This record gives sequence, structure tokens and C-alpha cells, in this order.
Amino acid sequence: MDTDSTPDTETGTDTDTEPSNGADGVDGADGADGAPDLADPADPAGSGSVTSRASAFGPAKWAVLGLAMVFLVGAAGYFVGVRTASPPTSAVDEGFLQDMSDHHDQAVRIAQAELTHGSDPVVRDFAMEVLLFQRRELGIMQTYQQERGILAADYDPERLTMAWMDMPRPLSAMNGMATPEQLADLDAARGVDADKLFLQLMMEHHRGGVHMATYAADHAADQKIVVLAQRMARNQAAEIDEYQVVLDRLEAA
Repeated sequence: MDTDSTPDTETGTDTDTEPSNGADGVDGADGADGAPDLADPADPAGSGSVTSRASAFGPAKWAVLGLAMVFLVGAAGYFVGVRTASPPTSAVDEGFLQDMSDHHDQAVRIAQAELTHGSDPVVRDFAMEVLLFQRRELGIMQTYQQERGILAADYDPERLTMAWMDMPRPLSAMNGMATPEQLADLDAARGVDADKLFLQLMMEHHRGGVHMATYAADHAADQKIVVLAQRMARNQAAEIDEYQVVLDRLEAA
């Protein structure tokens, strides 16, 4: 079978080759299977081999690749370390998180009673704000406790609180906490009576909360807790003033 005429790159003329029974019937033109032989003469293993590609990947490229791998491993280690590093903490941080969580739990309980039995729309809005904001802050404080490996203590009215403020006392006597009798009165009240009792209890509750939050803002080790405590103290102080204005209106009616 005749092969296609191919240009002779050395003489510039066309040559016809007739394959023979010998190996020199494929003199630089076709491979044994009739396909063009594209192998690099300098690369006996073939230009597509792993050996050829590795030799083409010179020392400079290997150096760049090595530096890139070092950077990626270092960056991954940094971010893992940042995410898993323990936050700064102290007795103030941990005591504040536990005691303010119990404090917030009771505030939510008081707000729920107002939403169930109160009648004044402004006061009910106040209760809804307490319910939403203090539940959100409870979630934040729970996260900060988990970062420290702290399990929230079960509610116990005799649990020692506020030792981190050098003011140790049982939970039932913690600043601003309503007594069981006061909570029972709130549950029994209806309409405007419930509105007024909610405002009175929550104003006192906030005063205790502001006292605790201010101390934590001044003494906590973790800046995140400092910021949280500052926000609590600021917001609750403003709410006390708002509650007083509405309480004065209700009592004058």
C-alpha cells in the first residue's frame, strides 16, 4: 500500500516510500501501526510519560509549589488555632455568665406573665422586647459558656451567686430577683393591675441587672463579655426610665 507523499524537510522534494518487509520501511514517517510517530527522539519514554513531565517541571517550579504548600498548611493551622483557642476568662467572666443567665430566665418568666394577662399595648410591647432581647442574650451567654467548657448550673434558689462581685448571696436573694410571692401576685393579676405589677417588678429587676452588668463590663477578661455587659447595662438603664414614664401614666389614670 502506498503511503501519502510527505515533504522531505532536508531536500525540499517530495519522496514516495514503499514499505518493505524490514523495519526501515517506516523511516521516520509512520509508526508500526500506521499512525504518525510523534515521540520526541530525546525522550525514549515518550513526551506524555510521567518521567518526561517531571523532568520538564524544573527546580524553580518545584520551589514555588513548595512555598505555596507551606503557605496553605500554615494558613490552615492558623485558622484552626484561632477557632479552637480558649478565650480569655476569669472568675468574673464565668460568674457573670452563670448569674446573668439565671437573672435573664426570671425576666423572661415575668414578661410571659404580662403577655398572658396584661392589657396596655405599650406595656405589652415592653414585655415582648424583654422576651426577645433577653432570650437572644441567653443564647449568646450559653455560647460563651460552651467555649469555656462550662455547663449551665441547674436552677437552685440556694446556689451561691455574685461571689465574683465580692457580694456572695443565694440565688433567691440576687439583686433584682422577684420573690416567689411576687411572681404569684403577677400570675394572679389581670389587666391594668398586671401591667403595673410587671413594670414595678421589671424596673427592680433591671436595677439589679445593671449593677451586675456594670461590674462585669469593668472587670471581665474577655472583650466579648465586656461588650455584652456594656450593652446590657446601657439598654436596661434606658428601659427603667421608659417604664417609669408609663407607670406614672397608669397610676394617674
